[in-house]
Amino acid sequence: MNKGIENNKNLFIHVFAIIVFALITLLYCFPIINEEKINQSDYKQFLGMSQEIIDHRESTGEEALWTNSMFGGMPAYQISVHYPNNILVHVDRFFQLFLPRPVGIMFLYFLGFYIFMLCLKIDPYISFLGAIAFGMSSYFFIILEAGHNTKAHALAYLAPSVASMIYCFKNRNVNIWGNLMAFFFTFLCLGLHLRANHLQITYYLLFILFAFWVYYFLYAMNKSSKRHFLQSTLIFSCAGLMAIAINLGNIWSTYEYSKYTIRGDSELVQDTGVKKSGLDKEYATAWSYGPLETFNLLYPNFMGGSSHSRLSNNSNLYKVLKSNRIPEKQSLQFIKAAPTYFGPQSFTSGPVYIGSVVWLLFFISLFVVKKPIKWVFCSLIIFSFMLSWGKYFPLITNFFLDYFPLYNKFRTVSMILIIAQFAIPALAFLGLSRFINSDISKQIKKKILLYAFLILISISVFFLLFKHLLFNFTSPFDAQYQVQWLVDALISERISLFNIDIIRSVVFICLSSALLYYIIETGSKLKRLFVFGLFCLILIDMWGVNKRYLNADDFVKKSEVEKPFKMESFDRTIQEDNSIYRVYNLNERIDQGARTSYFHHSLGGYHGAKLGKYQDVIDNHIMKGNFEVINMLNTKYVISNKNGQAVVQKNSSALGNAWLVDSIYWVNSANEELASLDIINPKSIVSINKKHQPQIGSISSSDGTIELVSYQPNKLVYKSNSDSVSFAVFSEIFYPKGWKAYIDGEYVNHFSVNYILRGLVIPSGSHDIIFEFKPKSFFASAKIAFGASCLLVLTAIISFVGFFVFKK
Repeated sequence: MNKGIENNKNLFIHVFAIIVFALITLLYCFPIINEEKINQSDYKQFLGMSQEIIDHRESTGEEALWTNSMFGGMPAYQISVHYPNNILVHVDRFFQLFLPRPVGIMFLYFLGFYIFMLCLKIDPYISFLGAIAFGMSSYFFIILEAGHNTKAHALAYLAPSVASMIYCFKNRNVNIWGNLMAFFFTFLCLGLHLRANHLQITYYLLFILFAFWVYYFLYAMNKSSKRHFLQSTLIFSCAGLMAIAINLGNIWSTYEYSKYTIRGDSELVQDTGVKKSGLDKEYATAWSYGPLETFNLLYPNFMGGSSHSRLSNNSNLYKVLKSNRIPEKQSLQFIKAAPTYFGPQSFTSGPVYIGSVVWLLFFISLFVVKKPIKWVFCSLIIFSFMLSWGKYFPLITNFFLDYFPLYNKFRTVSMILIIAQFAIPALAFLGLSRFINSDISKQIKKKILLYAFLILISISVFFLLFKHLLFNFTSPFDAQYQVQWLVDALISERISLFNIDIIRSVVFICLSSALLYYIIETGSKLKRLFVFGLFCLILIDMWGVNKRYLNADDFVKKSEVEKPFKMESFDRTIQEDNSIYRVYNLNERIDQGARTSYFHHSLGGYHGAKLGKYQDVIDNHIMKGNFEVINMLNTKYVISNKNGQAVVQKNSSALGNAWLVDSIYWVNSANEELASLDIINPKSIVSINKKHQPQIGSISSSDGTIELVSYQPNKLVYKSNSDSVSFAVFSEIFYPKGWKAYIDGEYVNHFSVNYILRGLVIPSGSHDIIFEFKPKSFFASAKIAFGASCLLVLTAIISFVGFFVFKK
């Protein structure tokens, strides 16, 4: 009877928690009620990148899988692909309460961590507080404002994925129903995480899972429970394999594609005599957290906050601007994006602040948690900090970049702080649970609270007293301002923000300490009141900081978000040409904008994993103004600037969609092939690696013709006519995993030529030539995903029926 009452009570708390999570999400994002959306900068770039793909999907109902709108052409895997037969698409929308993207992800932050805390067997009330603290972490809101939706999505399922391991290894049910439930839960959580498709977050999740697996391994060795450990490992591994299977489409395609991107192995031999593998260290560690910057986790404006902070009209900086007679409009524009950040990164959208209340609970937990799991969390935190320092801690960073598998494939090393963002609140609320519910005496509890309080207050006082010995509060970018008074005003503003936020954190530490002291004195009878008080402190603390980075000003009308770029007169001029061609926009960085891609096939674009060989051509030829290369990419229009206005110039030298060459320039290596683009005239000569010579043979000059007669992103149809065997060069990017060539319906080999383009031997006479993109990774994985989806549904039904109906 008592057990039934307890179960009903817990059910009520679970429902209450979910309702509160939903209410916080809706209240924070209240403009969505008026059908407004977050105006995300990266989402705008996504729309630019994916426009051709979306248009093809809407017109044909098929996936393009390839787009020619960016960087001459590239796979669509990391842009926009809908993989079929994955039931988790619908499950994910359900868990997000069918809220518009990315608002539903915010709800997942809370729900996922709540599930994790419950799997640690923590009281539902404390689990609820932990979920609020974790879900309100400032970094999670900053990435939503920026538009890093896939990253946020993967992070939301990080905690449940860890929870699935805990459930597997702590599940002491030896019957088949308990094991099936563990398998289903793991399959579901890992599957949802992998569906988010952010491999860098998944990579960091593996570090966490490995740490827990080692913990359970050592526990099993110590407690002589090897059989249970092996059984749990088998269940978790099998469920993990099925999670991979149901998401095999994006995993297989991404893995296959990654080998050919700037993050893969290059064909070029460097001056050192070895081939480049992965990202350059300088590029990979460009966003390294400074060791002192780590205190952003405790004080949000410790390093000035953001590179484009929104200040109020009451700020000192605004007053200085007005006193120096800067026009009102300019003053308001400046304080809306003030460069208050003075840390070592080139720029940042905001700090990784996890809350001063959480830090108080964390230090308490260091004293009260005696279980070995404390050291799992502490190890993860230290590990995360050290790797986030990147180039400022080269000893460990260089080791991982040089020797650790796949680590050099990812940039922004500071992102690994997400491990600390998970581990710190996890340990904090594990400690709070023991602190409140254990039989530790009042005197010992008071001592522990005092120690934690003094540690944090001492750190705060130290920074307030000795800040000028640690920082000069200047930024390397201050040099761009020509007047000293503005630099002085910025320094003064940074000092003010520094002081205010340290004092702000101290206030919350004092209030939460007072609340904890009160509950120690009064006992557990006021538990609900205590939970409500701590809930309010956490929410007020985090809400105030998060509103600095994501607030009502970031919401705009849905129509403005869905149509991010306005068509200009020069766009209309270009689009009057109905042929297939490319556009080179000199008014935007070739790798930093997707506006051109929104309207045209662009020579440039915006993507963190473009094809590596294309990047080589950008660096060695396009950026150096090699117009022969620009011509061979069929760049028919160039957008430039004239007297502050964008103007269009037609390039009559563009070589078209395909052409026949007179001769072949054979090279011995990729380096020679890339360098040959400075030598050859691509209109008549093609550069090819000698390894293809046996298949190609020799060609003769031809007066034949070849033209593009039908275009789709994934299917190109040409007509050719020549009086002898000829060699055709196509102004399309060569990619071996999926593109297939056919002459009159018969499959033929095509070759990489001119380092990045496609070439094909064409027999004499008139022929129909088709290039079609049909990657095996997409079509084969669709069948596997269907089978895995069926297994997930079947396992869910059997395990739940068995667990609730047939359990003893």
